[in-house]
Amino acid sequence: MLFQTNEPAERKDVVADAVKKRSIAFEGISNARDLGGLQTVSGHMISPGCLIRSANLADATQSDKRKLREYWHIAKIIDLRTEIERRERPDVSLPHTDYLTIPIFTESMAGISHEKSLTVEQLFAVAPRMEQLYRQIVTDELCRKNLGRAARCVMEHDFSKGSVLWHCTEGKDRCGLLSAVLLLALGVDRGTITEDYMLTNHVNEAKAERYAQMLRASGKTEAEAARMRDMFLAKEEYLNEAFLAIDEQYKSIDAFLCDGLDIPSELILRFQESVLC
Repeated sequence: MLFQTNEPAERKDVVADAVKKRSIAFEGISNARDLGGLQTVSGHMISPGCLIRSANLADATQSDKRKLREYWHIAKIIDLRTEIERRERPDVSLPHTDYLTIPIFTESMAGISHEKSLTVEQLFAVAPRMEQLYRQIVTDELCRKNLGRAARCVMEHDFSKGSVLWHCTEGKDRCGLLSAVLLLALGVDRGTITEDYMLTNHVNEAKAERYAQMLRASGKTEAEAARMRDMFLAKEEYLNEAFLAIDEQYKSIDAFLCDGLDIPSELILRFQESVLC
C-alpha cells in the first residue's frame, strides 16, 4: 500500500524553517534546492542529496559545474523546457551525466518562458493565465503524458550512481509541478509541498518587480503591472488550481499517479524505498 498523502490539520513553523535550509547556492544557477529533509506524513524523511530542483543551467560557471558533479553527484539532468527555450539558452554540459529533454508543454503554451526574446509588452500579451496553465498541465493529455514520463525518469533512476536534477526556465511552474508529483508519490502532505513551491519567491521577487515596473513605464495600468509581477512569482492559488483539477478528476492521489500519469504502483514503492529513510 502506498504511503498516505492526507494533509495534516495543523502546520508547524519548524517545517518552513527546515525548508529554507535546503536552498543551494550557486554562482550562475538560481532557484536550486534539495528536497532532502522533507518529511512524509508517515514519519519518513527524504534522504538528502537525491532529488534536486532548479532553474535552467545555461549560466552555470565552472565552479558550479564542479559543485554539481563533485559535491551533489548529479548523475541525471531532466530538462523540462521546450525546444526553442533550449536553443535560446542551452544548458551547460556535465561529463558522465545523463541528459534528458522532456518538454512538459508545447511552444503554443510557453508564453512567459520566452522572456529573453520578447519585449515586455509582447511578453505580457502572450503570457497565459497562470491558474489556467497549472490546471492544463495536469489535465491536458499531452502535458500529463510528459509530466508522467518525467516523473518515471526520476523514479526509475539508480540513486547509487548519484542524484537527479530537473529544471525548467525559472524553476517554478513545470519544475514545481514535477516536484509536487514526486513529493505526493513519496507521501509528503500538500502543505509542505506548497511551502517548498513558495520558496521560489525568495529568488524571484526582485525580478518580478522589475518586470512590473517595466510594464508600468510602457503605459500599462497598475492592475496589468501586478499581473505581470505575479507571472514571475510562485502563488499558492496556482498550485491549488492544479490540486483542485486533480481532485475533480481522480478519486485519490494514487489514482492520479497510476491512471493519470501512468506510473505503476510498484515503481512508486521502489522509489519510496530508494529515497526515503
